[in-house]
Amino acid sequence: MLGIKILFLEDDLLYQETIKDLLEEENFYVDTCCNGEEFLDKVFNNIYDLYILDVNVPQIDGYEILRILNKYEDQTMRLVLSSIPDSAKKSFKNGCDGFLNKTADIDELILRIKSLIKRSYRTHYQIISLNENLQYDILTKELLYKTSVLDIETKALYILDYLIKKRGDFVSKEELEKNVYPCNSESKLDVIRYHIWNLRKIIGANLISSQKNRGYKLKPKGI
Repeated sequence: MLGIKILFLEDDLLYQETIKDLLEEENFYVDTCCNGEEFLDKVFNNIYDLYILDVNVPQIDGYEILRILNKYEDQTMRLVLSSIPDSAKKSFKNGCDGFLNKTADIDELILRIKSLIKRSYRTHYQIISLNENLQYDILTKELLYKTSVLDIETKALYILDYLIKKRGDFVSKEELEKNVYPCNSESKLDVIRYHIWNLRKIIGANLISSQKNRGYKLKPKGI
């Protein structure tokens, strides 16, 4: 399943379903949960591009969830949706990346989501150019050669996706494993080497460099 994947924590089921439907109309993939324990269980078993969460939820509240994500150095963007007075200040103090009052309209929510996704890729644009012919769409997670979408195995594309987020910087195999595979996965270091080899065949060996003890670096033209 390609595209932006969102985990949405909200215990008001009617509001949850309404927001989920609206986001899916915008071609986002949305998983939902109703309490903090379920949220953390889904985080453990999946990889997401964005967390959207209310703070006043059962079992483990949103503030504690933010602190737990900080403790485990989870780099996924976090958007808090709340109408509780002073919750914005407390949310930012505990590690959220964005805040929106529940009274805001859906258009503003979509804009905030896209803004946070772009921030995670360190860009202001939906399309990132890798060279004269290759472009990457960060919202659809498609690699394009000129105007044609390239057929790449899903996990290899997720590895490329993370290298694009960190373009210009070395990424260790351990960091790739942590951010591309769920926490409950067995070690995939050898599999990552295979996917890197395959990606080099598709996009060109010069775009992905490697260095012993430092890992891999994607270096688009111009960086």
